Amino acid sequence: MLLLDRLTLVLFMSNESSSCRSQKEEAPMGGNAAKILLAVSPSSSSSSSGRSCWRSIANCLILPLFLAAAASAAFSYYLQTKITVLSSQLYTLDSNVQQLSAELSTQHHQLNHVNETLANHSLVISRFEHSVSNSDVLQKLQQLEQDSQRRQDEIDRNLNTTKSDIETTLSQTQRNINSTLEHAQNTINTQVNSVQATLSSYIRTTQDQFSTENSFMVYQLAGTFTLLGCLISMWHMTSHLRNFQQPFVQRKILAILWMCPIYSVTSWLSLVVPAMEGYLAILKDLYEAYVIYQFLSFLIAVLGKGNREAVVDLLANHADHLSPPVRCFGCCRKRLGQGIVCSDEKRQLADDVLLQCQVCAMQFVFLRPLLTAVQFGLKQMDYHGPLFGPGNPFDNSGGGGGGDLDMDADSDVCSYIGGGMIAYCTPQFWLILMENISVFLAFSGLLNFYHAVSEDLSWC
Repeated sequence: MLLLDRLTLVLFMSNESSSCRSQKEEAPMGGNAAKILLAVSPSSSSSSSGRSCWRSIANCLILPLFLAAAASAAFSYYLQTKITVLSSQLYTLDSNVQQLSAELSTQHHQLNHVNETLANHSLVISRFEHSVSNSDVLQKLQQLEQDSQRRQDEIDRNLNTTKSDIETTLSQTQRNINSTLEHAQNTINTQVNSVQATLSSYIRTTQDQFSTENSFMVYQLAGTFTLLGCLISMWHMTSHLRNFQQPFVQRKILAILWMCPIYSVTSWLSLVVPAMEGYLAILKDLYEAYVIYQFLSFLIAVLGKGNREAVVDLLANHADHLSPPVRCFGCCRKRLGQGIVCSDEKRQLADDVLLQCQVCAMQFVFLRPLLTAVQFGLKQMDYHGPLFGPGNPFDNSGGGGGGDLDMDADSDVCSYIGGGMIAYCTPQFWLILMENISVFLAFSGLLNFYHAVSEDLSWC
């Protein structure tokens, strides 16, 4: 950094001196220069101004470019110095290892030579062992053994020292590499986490925007059709009110026409306010059941002009096509002869068939909202079973109500795993079964009545 500051100062001083010299050289020109400049054409003045502009731009760019080049050279020199130092250290370690290997080989050769010398001396000693006792020979042999042992110990110490130095250097290098890798990994992980957090925030924001726009489009579209249906129904209802000539029939029509506004408004409110969906479903199902009964009442009013006895008489005319009604849920039937001749029996059969159709429609009126309310209550309590068997609410054997039960292969009690309506012991299964049976009975009654009087309703 000190070198860069000095280079900057030198460049600045050189620029200042050059500008001063140019001013001094231009000063003596005086009036003669002015005359010459007046004689110069406009094109020469414009070219000189362009050259001065380019010269000022070049002077402004020289210093940053020079500083960038100096910084790049200094950084390259620093990296080259570090690489040179590391290379020299590795080369020194390599030369030390080779030198120690050479010394070790030399010591091994010397040790082999000593062993050969000892072997020769041993032969000499063994030759003179039984004849002559020479203390000098024994002393020399002992000295040679001591020297050999000392050299062996010295070689072992050198080997241990070299080994410890190499292990220390390798461990230090490994620690440096591990710390560098850990730092780089932490930096990469930090950047990746930052990018992931930014991307997740952008995705959440985008999804929220799309969800808001989609919800607004759904609300707007559903609200448009709801308003359109309500307006059409209101137009029909006002038409009936303006021409209210048959009240006993038109009252039923108005009740049926109210189905569209009530159903559409409750459905739209369930979409806009999901928390009120259960309460609105009870209201919607209640009026739906009421409309089913009103439709049957409408047919009776159209056929009998408001008089039920007239409808019974009309059905009695079709007694040959009427099936005997179910009594006591199939326990018994009304037994008639092979040929129905008596008019009283025909009228009684027609009355029973009409009563059966009304009862089938009326049970739907009571059961549909009741079953919907029970399902809503179970959903609010988050209870999904079992309804009977181990673990039911009325079980006193310690099973406790609710929760997850495991399947027992030897028992007949169904298991409940994770909620739902698949297991037959859950209350939702039986509620839906009862609801489907109620719908079947209601539409069976309506179909039976329609098939009996289809010819009389062909004008509608």
